[in-house]
Amino acid sequence: MTRGVALRPITSEERQLNMRRYAAGHVAMAHAGGHHSRALRRILCGAAALGVAAALPLASSTAAPTTAKATRLVTITFRDTGGKGRWSTVGDTDAGTMAMNYSWSGTGRIRVPTTALKNPGKAKFNVTGTATLVGSWVGDLVGKQFNTSYPGPYHCSYKGSNVKLKIQFGLSNSPAKKGKIRLTLTSLPSGTGYSFFPREGNGATTECANPVGRDSAPAFDPTTLFRYAYTDNAMVTTQGAVIDVPPSLLPKGSVRVVWPREAGDVNSPLRPKITWSNKATLVLRAR
Repeated sequence: MTRGVALRPITSEERQLNMRRYAAGHVAMAHAGGHHSRALRRILCGAAALGVAAALPLASSTAAPTTAKATRLVTITFRDTGGKGRWSTVGDTDAGTMAMNYSWSGTGRIRVPTTALKNPGKAKFNVTGTATLVGSWVGDLVGKQFNTSYPGPYHCSYKGSNVKLKIQFGLSNSPAKKGKIRLTLTSLPSGTGYSFFPREGNGATTECANPVGRDSAPAFDPTTLFRYAYTDNAMVTTQGAVIDVPPSLLPKGSVRVVWPREAGDVNSPLRPKITWSNKATLVLRAR
C-alpha cells in the first residue's frame, strides 16, 4: 500500500513566481514565432500581470482576520398588569356584555450590539431573542339572543392561571416613531397554528352554556394577547404584537407604557351597536 503524502499549501510568493515563469515562457514562444506574434505577446503579458494582481488580494484577504461585532447579553423583564377589557352589543338579535381582567409577565434574553447600547435612540439595529411569559385571566360573557338558531340567554366563562408561553421577541429602532425602540413579540407555531395564550389547556379553560360563545372568539381573546383589534402593524394579532417604548430602556433602564390602549364604537342604523375599551399598564426593565 502506498502511503499518502501531505501537500503543503502554496504561498503567495510561490504563486507570483509561478505566474511570472508561466508568462515568460509563453512570451518567449511568441517571440520565436516572429512579427505575427506581437499581438499574442501583448495578450499573454497582460494576462500574466492580471494573474499576479489577482493573487495579491487573495493572499491579503486570506491572511486578514475577521472581527465579529461586539454584543452584550441583555435581560428584559415584562409585566403587564391591571388589564381591563370591556365590550357590549345591542341589536335586533343580540344584547350582551363581555368583561376580561388579565395580567401577564415574563423574562427574555437578547444580544444587543454594544454600539446600539451606547445610543439606542439613534442607532440602527435589529436583533431577536426568546422569552417565556406567564399569564392569568378571568373573563365573562353574558347576553341574550332573539330570533336566532340559539334564542335565549347565553353565558361563557374564560379562566387562565399561570399559563406559560414561549415566544420570540425582537428589539430594533422604531420605523414609525423617531428616537424610540420597537419591541416586537411574535408567537411561535403550535399544533393548532400561531397564537399567544391558549383558550383551553395548559391551565386555561373555556366553559359555555351553549354554542353562542363556544363557536366564536371572545373579545380580548387570550390568543391575541388580550387585544380587541384583529391586526397590529400588518400582522394578525394572534401572531404578533408591536410596542414602541422610550430608548431609556437600554442599556439598563425601566420604562412604563400603557399597552394595550384600545377604545371605539360602531353605531350604524344597519348594524348592532358595539362599544369597547381595553387598557393595561406595561412595565419593562433591562439589565
